[in-house]
Amino acid sequence: MYCWLLFHRELRRDVPEAAEVMRFQQCAAEAGIRLDVLNPRDFELIVDAAEGWSAVYQGRRLAKPDLIIPRTGSETSYFTLAVLRHFERQGVAMVNSPAAVEAVADKLQTLQILSGAGIPIPKTILGKFPVDVGVIERELGFPVVVKTLRGTRGNGVLLCANREQFNDLATLLDGAHTSADFIFQQYVKASHGRDVRVLVINGRAVAAMERRSTDGSFKSNISLGGVGTAFEPPPAMAELAVRVANTLGLDVAGVDILLDAEGYRICEANSSPGFQGLEKACHISVPHAIFSAMRDRLGLPASVRRRTSWQRLLDSLRNAVRLDSRPTPTTVREPT
Repeated sequence: MYCWLLFHRELRRDVPEAAEVMRFQQCAAEAGIRLDVLNPRDFELIVDAAEGWSAVYQGRRLAKPDLIIPRTGSETSYFTLAVLRHFERQGVAMVNSPAAVEAVADKLQTLQILSGAGIPIPKTILGKFPVDVGVIERELGFPVVVKTLRGTRGNGVLLCANREQFNDLATLLDGAHTSADFIFQQYVKASHGRDVRVLVINGRAVAAMERRSTDGSFKSNISLGGVGTAFEPPPAMAELAVRVANTLGLDVAGVDILLDAEGYRICEANSSPGFQGLEKACHISVPHAIFSAMRDRLGLPASVRRRTSWQRLLDSLRNAVRLDSRPTPTTVREPT
């Protein structure tokens, strides 16, 4: 099994999401999978109707992989989407598809798709300038949640407790309107500082953890100091998470569920979910689970191993020896 993992940042431990990429590398090595971590910006995107397989990376041509795993999430750029579409059209399987990655990168589009499918979400309003405080108070009330459209790991999310706080924020947002895209969202009191992250792989809820804040904050993200514990989702919650992933077209999804007094509401879904906290809480190897599921989907045997470059060289030399009609045999010694 030969895979590409597309990651748009430097692979350093202090870089968000880099630890998950390193886990993919570790698990791929353990499973006998060849995994190349590639920056999508380093591809030369050449579109030619006369050409078959085309992949030029840092000036060299790459062989066709069995699978591509995008790990760019909400920071997926137009260029990265173009790269993904290019390889999708050339028949490479992906986790997840470009269309799904693009839809989920935009929080409002995610909510629009889910609401259109009748899936419960917090009531949401798209921000515009000038901000009409009266509309926000009438439709959502206070407290109210304010989010940027493409935030991740709990960044770009805050809670306005009352109209006075909101007025101050509205003034700030009005002054930054040329570059700000944000939404206002209903505050779900019953889920203050608490939610459930469900990991869905290939239409199955494989693990879940409850996240709780430790400082009274309404945000429960592990990256912001929250704690995660293993959670056994009720059947209705697990089915809802799977329905969300299917509706959004996600092969792999991290679905964040708020615990409403009347049931559940979907906070958001992630196409490249962080899983360090989930692995610790649930004692699961997320990369192994993904590789295994994709192997089943692609119909690859469980113990496929790509031959190394020196093994391929030895095979070539052996073939040359067999074809050589000279009487003196040639011996090739394998490296120890």
